[in-house]
This record gives sequence, structure tokens and C-alpha cells, in this order.
Amino acid sequence: MSAPVTDRPTTARRSAAPGWLTGPFGASVAAAAVFLVFWQLVGMVSDRIPGPAPVVEAAMSEIERGEFFFNFIVSMQRFAIGMVISIVLGIAIGIAIGYFRTFDNLFGDVNLVGLAIPAVIWALLCAMWFGFADTAPIVTVILSAVPFVVVNVAAGARSIPPALLDMSQSYDVPASRRLRHAVLPAVTGYVVAGIRFGVMSGWNGLLLSEWFGSADGVGHRARYWYDANQLPGFVAWIAFFILFMVITDRVLLERLSRRAFRWRDGESTPGEPTAAAA
Repeated sequence: MSAPVTDRPTTARRSAAPGWLTGPFGASVAAAAVFLVFWQLVGMVSDRIPGPAPVVEAAMSEIERGEFFFNFIVSMQRFAIGMVISIVLGIAIGIAIGYFRTFDNLFGDVNLVGLAIPAVIWALLCAMWFGFADTAPIVTVILSAVPFVVVNVAAGARSIPPALLDMSQSYDVPASRRLRHAVLPAVTGYVVAGIRFGVMSGWNGLLLSEWFGSADGVGHRARYWYDANQLPGFVAWIAFFILFMVITDRVLLERLSRRAFRWRDGESTPGEPTAAAA
């Protein structure tokens, strides 16, 4: 009999890379460094793409003038109000669609249409409907985020085993207790996933709404420099926008998502022994 084939060369190649580089943090740092180098090279050969140094200089100027903190706080207030309303509406509608067939028949396709409409359409419509007040950005966030929360919560509600619900009905468990002890625990992870996608879509909608129909905010300030044909200032505000979204997703939402889906991945809580250890 021939000897079994081993995979030693592959193992050796994998172990050749430093451990810190193959980890999530090291890989993110390496990717950021490669991007900055590429950005610098493109900025050196193109007059229409500002390099990192002019963008950082423009960003520091906005911070020193107080424009950054003022406009960022204005945008965050609008975004927070819109997301709170989106989460409440999304959870309620999602549970109704996933738990009751009648609601699914009535509003399931409507929610799919909401998913298909891009945020820029909502931003333009809200600017025409509500003008330059705070209402337009807030409503844009809601219309952009709610469909993503609804579709995820509805999927979580549909994942509840029918036998569990039938058993609770057989024992005459009140509907409020079924909702609290069976439905809500099952949809918790899906709610976090829906919020994660809703935050991305809602933040994009906020930027576009402030771009088209607002006198302040992150989107308005980005358009100010765009209209002035000052690309470093424009790119600086876009970088602020992207950096906030990435930090929010990585630091907060991704951790919440892992914790919410810990039961699905077979993980244990800190300090609790795993099945293998037991």
C-alpha cells in the first residue's frame, strides 16, 4: 500500500506568514497600508485625484474652523432619530410579516419594493416633499433602513419551529407570553443583522438627502466643497463619512452580531465551558 499523501508544503507555506499579519487586525492594517500607498501613487500621476496629504490638510482645516463637529453632530442627531424609528417599525412589521400569513400577503411584496429602491431615489423624493428642513433627512433614513430591518426580522420569525408554537397553543399559553418567550428570542440575532444593514443604507440615505436638500450636515458640507471645485475638501468629508461607517460596523455592530448569533455558532459565553471541554 502506498503511503498517505500529506499536506506538509501547504502547512509550511501558511506558517511562513507572521501571525499578526494573518489575524483580523493585522490584515485590516495591511489592507489600509496598501490602499494608502496606492492612493498616494494615483495622486502623484493625476491632477484630478488629490493625494492623502492634501486631504488630511483639508480635514484639519475643517476641524480647526469648527465645521466638522457642528455638521457631524447635526447629521448624527438626524441619523439617530431616523434609526430609532426604523428599528421600532422594522421589528414590528417584520414580526407581523413573518408570524402572520395575512400580513405577509399584504406587505411582503411592498417591502421587497422598498429593498429595490435605492437611497438616492428616497433622498430626491424627500427633498421635494419636505424641503430643506430636518424632516427630509430623517424620513430618508427611515425609508432606506426599514426594509432591511423588516426582511431580516421576518426571516427570524419564520425560523421559529412550528412545533414549538403548536405546543404553546395546545397548553393555552397567552399570545403575549409566546411573543416574549418564543418569538423575540428567536429573532434577536436577525434584528441585529437587520440593524447592521439598515445602518449602512440609512447612513448613505442621510448623506444623499443632505447633499440634495439640506443647509447643514455632512452631506451638505461635502457638496459645498464639490460645488467650489475643491476636491481635497470634498474627499475629506467623504473620508469622514466612510471612516465613521467602518468604525461603527467593526467596533459596535459586528460584535453585537457575533454575540447575538453565538447560539447558532455553538459558542459559549465567557467563563462557560464548551461541550468539548466538558
